[in-house]
Amino acid sequence: MKVVVECEVGGQKLSLTTGQLAKQAAGSVLIQYGETVVFVATATGPAREGTDFFPLTVDYRERAAAAGKFPGGFLKREGRPTTKEILTARLTDRPIRPLFPKEFKDELQVMSNVMSCDGFNDPDVLSINAASAALCLSPVPFQGPIAAVRLGRINGELITLPTREQIAESDLDLIVAGSSKSVLMIEGFGSQIPEDEMSAAIMHAHSEL
Repeated sequence: MKVVVECEVGGQKLSLTTGQLAKQAAGSVLIQYGETVVFVATATGPAREGTDFFPLTVDYRERAAAAGKFPGGFLKREGRPTTKEILTARLTDRPIRPLFPKEFKDELQVMSNVMSCDGFNDPDVLSINAASAALCLSPVPFQGPIAAVRLGRINGELITLPTREQIAESDLDLIVAGSSKSVLMIEGFGSQIPEDEMSAAIMHAHSEL
């Protein structure tokens, strides 16, 4: 059964859809913000004998077709993950990995694919939110949900989920992920921002979560 959940964040509609794609996955979610769409599917299997670590794999891919383009030049196919894709996969991994019981050793994969990118809204933060939702729908003991948000600041005013053009003008590029009770991850850049103003930005981001 298709289920859609919507809310307004940063002045635009954020929607989560499940029950439409990858119905045989452990959990799958299609997230959309503006015209940027990211699809995340999770798959799990029993732990291998002798495994003494948590085999979680998070993969994030941005295909050229998502922007209405195709690879040109000598190579006509998609290559290895770019630096942006690797860093985004790590951004997705970092806040969800600690939210599993220490005794949980089952294999788990979180596959994130950008289906469409409008060139304004970055899909990286959407991947984190969709991964959390997909894990909550799956049978794994995920102690979520969590959410993630990006903040920018132009002329002293904080902007939630800024566009790429706004980030270019901003003196702050902050990504915060966490639960309703606590902050789990902080990643970002600032241009000589005082500590109290950065703390206020983090608290504002947490209120948006």
